[in-house]
Amino acid sequence: MPLRQIAEEQQKFESNKKDYKRYGWKNIAIKIKENDLILFNRQLDKLGFETLGDMVKELLAGKITRLTEDKQIEIMKINSQGSGQYTLQPETNYDFYKKIDTDDLLKEYERRYHPKTAKCLVSYFRRYGDIFFGINPDLPLFILKPHKRSWILQAMKRIGDYYFWKYNSREVQDLVKRIIERYHLNKDLDMKDKIYLVNPGYIINKLTCLMAIPGHIGFIVRVGLFTGLREEELYYIYNKEICNNELGCKCDNLHVINLDNKMTIIGINWIRANKKAFVTILPTMIWKDFRNLSKFDRSDIIAAHSITKRDAEILYVGLRKIHYNVMRFKDIMNSDEADALAGRAKTTSAQHYVLHDLKLFSDKYVKAWNNFGINIENK
Repeated sequence: MPLRQIAEEQQKFESNKKDYKRYGWKNIAIKIKENDLILFNRQLDKLGFETLGDMVKELLAGKITRLTEDKQIEIMKINSQGSGQYTLQPETNYDFYKKIDTDDLLKEYERRYHPKTAKCLVSYFRRYGDIFFGINPDLPLFILKPHKRSWILQAMKRIGDYYFWKYNSREVQDLVKRIIERYHLNKDLDMKDKIYLVNPGYIINKLTCLMAIPGHIGFIVRVGLFTGLREEELYYIYNKEICNNELGCKCDNLHVINLDNKMTIIGINWIRANKKAFVTILPTMIWKDFRNLSKFDRSDIIAAHSITKRDAEILYVGLRKIHYNVMRFKDIMNSDEADALAGRAKTTSAQHYVLHDLKLFSDKYVKAWNNFGINIENK
């Protein structure tokens, strides 16, 4: 470029600089990595701006605001208006969930869950749908007892599943999840308040995979599956001394009763803070083989965890959920009996069901497994 032209460009620049100052303009420069420039321009285009200056103009005009969680939820509600068959006009105030055919909803649930569970889910949805999908759902929901709030959340999560089953859309699932997280609606819902929903197809699939695991690891999996105990509770019953007295004894040792139906009931009564293990049942032969293992420790659980995750797509700790679902399926065991085995019942309740009729208690256990094609008496 000739020197004269360079001088003219410099003079023009200085003139523009003076004009900027005269009319109150200010240059604002930003630094950006060269590798990010393409991404930056793409994001500007996605927002509808051709240049950074265009975006600054909109920002100054107050047309760009931070997208808060509440605003994101509102947008998701609007998007959900058009999901599936429930296409509504924009001014309809997010009542897409009111258009759900609850008779069809019940039919879908009954295909997957116990009939009683299906009816409960539909009932909670009818009663609390307006609150959950309304403004500030936390205010009325936190007044309720945790157990009821847990059922409500499960009912709303299943609505998301229903939309996915019917229309292959996860918008409502995402909306429900965002509402729960935004308002911390699952706060203070510990393990005893969680609802374990029985889906027979899911349970059968997992049991088929779990029972096919061979060898020593397969044995460790079956111990966890048939007892429903936590990892540390399995270590406890493996190492703890056995008392020769009946279950009514108040000592700290295990109390073992071998029954004629080839089942063994073990009184544990081990309580640590909010974690409790009152009693468990398992086949007598498995119990004897378990106690006769030369070694059982953390390495066995780690190995079993890896195999169950690979072969059955479930964590070893998830065996408790399978066990609980099996006991509750078709109400073979009522909630108090199943809770006694899961360590979630009150101590007096657990003792009652164990001591009242050992044979009946163990027969229900055998029948529960038979429901899923597992002849546990021959294990």
